[in-house]
Amino acid sequence: MSLLNDLFAKPLDPGYEEAAARSRAAGERPTSKRTWRSPALAIGLVALGLLLTMSVLQVRNTASVVSSERQGLIEQIHNEDARVSRLQDEVSSLESEIGRLESDLLQNSAAGQQTREEVESLQATTGAIAVTGPGVVVTVDNAEEQSAENGTDRVLDLDLRQVVNGLWAAGAEAVAINGQRITPLTAIRSAQDVIQINYRPMNAPYEVSAIGDPRSLARDFGDGSGGVWLREVASKSGIRYDVDSDESLTLPAGNTPLTIAIPGEGAP
Repeated sequence: MSLLNDLFAKPLDPGYEEAAARSRAAGERPTSKRTWRSPALAIGLVALGLLLTMSVLQVRNTASVVSSERQGLIEQIHNEDARVSRLQDEVSSLESEIGRLESDLLQNSAAGQQTREEVESLQATTGAIAVTGPGVVVTVDNAEEQSAENGTDRVLDLDLRQVVNGLWAAGAEAVAINGQRITPLTAIRSAQDVIQINYRPMNAPYEVSAIGDPRSLARDFGDGSGGVWLREVASKSGIRYDVDSDESLTLPAGNTPLTIAIPGEGAP
């Protein structure tokens, strides 16, 4: 406390205080270099303030433009997604109408009935029509604890492809993932860490539904390549999976359009 009292009582060093007293006694006035530097310093500060203000305004304008462009892209994506959904509904409606007309034309004779059954079997195999029946559902989900730096604790497109191939190998008659039918033209891929099926973005958990004999399908899948793959990935990355039987599954028709093949006339 005494040190603080001395500091406040005598803020100047005794030597500086004596020098100042001698200067005052001699009539000298203290000189300061700040007198000629003050205008330059003031101008510099003003210029610095203007630069900072312009920088802030430019950053704000840039952020506003980027935000506006981003919002526009989001709205465009939503609009296109809604348009695709409407077109898919129209395709499903037209396919149902075509199926009804085919059934009406082929049911009048035994040969026509057999042809109709063959057509329906091919349509079910290729995913052209919706199908219903018993089967299994393989649910695959990300790890409970995920790291932003580590991408292996999330389900990858490769994992889903292995599950689908494993179900086909186990005897599945039809497969769908989160309501998207798997057809010979289906693409299961990733873009920006988002899995797309039939070019539609999907989120975890992924429900892979397969129609077939529930007992043999679940057993053969677990013993086959799909089950082995899931067990190895789960032990390494922590992703979760489950296989459940279901007595009644309904898988929608596929909506992957042909991009190269076009209808043509029959050979003579």
